[in-house]
Amino acid sequence: MVVIECPHCSEDVEMDNGAHGLFECPHCENEYEWGEKPKSMKRESTSSINLSKLKKKSRSKSLVSQNKKQYINHKNVSYLRYGGIQVCSLFATFAMLMLIFTGLNSDEWYTADWWEEYDSDEREYRDLSQDTGSGTTMSFGTSALLIEYVQDVKSYSSGDSVKDGEEYEDVRYSGSVYSNMMVLISAEISIEEEYCKDSDNGWGMTEDEFKEECRETLGQLNDQYDWYNSWNNAGTIIQIFMIISLIFCLLIFSIKTVLLLNHLAVITHGENMLTKIAFLDNILSSILGGILIMGLIFYWLSVPDFNHIFRVQDGYEPDDYSYGLGMIWWLSMSFSFIYIAISIAGMRNERLTA
Repeated sequence: MVVIECPHCSEDVEMDNGAHGLFECPHCENEYEWGEKPKSMKRESTSSINLSKLKKKSRSKSLVSQNKKQYINHKNVSYLRYGGIQVCSLFATFAMLMLIFTGLNSDEWYTADWWEEYDSDEREYRDLSQDTGSGTTMSFGTSALLIEYVQDVKSYSSGDSVKDGEEYEDVRYSGSVYSNMMVLISAEISIEEEYCKDSDNGWGMTEDEFKEECRETLGQLNDQYDWYNSWNNAGTIIQIFMIISLIFCLLIFSIKTVLLLNHLAVITHGENMLTKIAFLDNILSSILGGILIMGLIFYWLSVPDFNHIFRVQDGYEPDDYSYGLGMIWWLSMSFSFIYIAISIAGMRNERLTA
């Protein structure tokens, strides 16, 4: 027996297996047609088998189609989460990492240089051509000062006159560590203070003249100490901020590497995990740029007045010289703003594709 639904009144009607033809509904008394004329057993069996295979094949195609759509959707999401902005950010992080390593070992956070041409008497005495002279370049690093001296001279052999030689640049280098200079100057201050305690050391001077000389000498030494101490403090500040930035940069680079490996299907994470990782990536990237900019500003505010070096030493000041923040400072500041801009673009892209 089978139970069917009347096409007129929708009530349930019981039918015999294999029944076919016109029938009257016991509920509404309307006629309806049901069933088909039976065919041979062989054709029925074949049809049944083919129908079964067809159903299985149709179900298999449906599953394949569904899996294919899911795969395409996954690829689309993965592409949206790792597009052009993410590629730029990965390369920018690597460049930032290299920049931080360079900054920690750079001697060009602050530079000063000057060049003075020889006057006519000096050139005649040295038998040098026009526009020759001498110059100095001072490069301030995080912990030391490097000085380069350049002087135009003429080479000649023993017994020959100066005019027989050839002109060339004589280049010499010297340097000093801030902390070492502070120790040496402190020792000089202690010696001078002991010297000034006994007025008998001021031979040929009155007591007032001796005290005045002591004040000037001690004042000059203290100024030199403060000058080197300021450079040492500025170098320490930028080192601390660069090390913090290095830690952040390594963490960000690791996160971006995880995102890249997930995009390449080397490792797999859920969508929720990927969203959290991408959000953390963009936040840390913005913080990294802000930390570096803050450190650069503090360094700029901490460096002393370069002109003071001429006043605290021999009082000689070149006629024409230039000084200011070095190449590594400007490069770090410029790239920090670029890095923040890339991070903000990445955060905006995440919101649009969320």
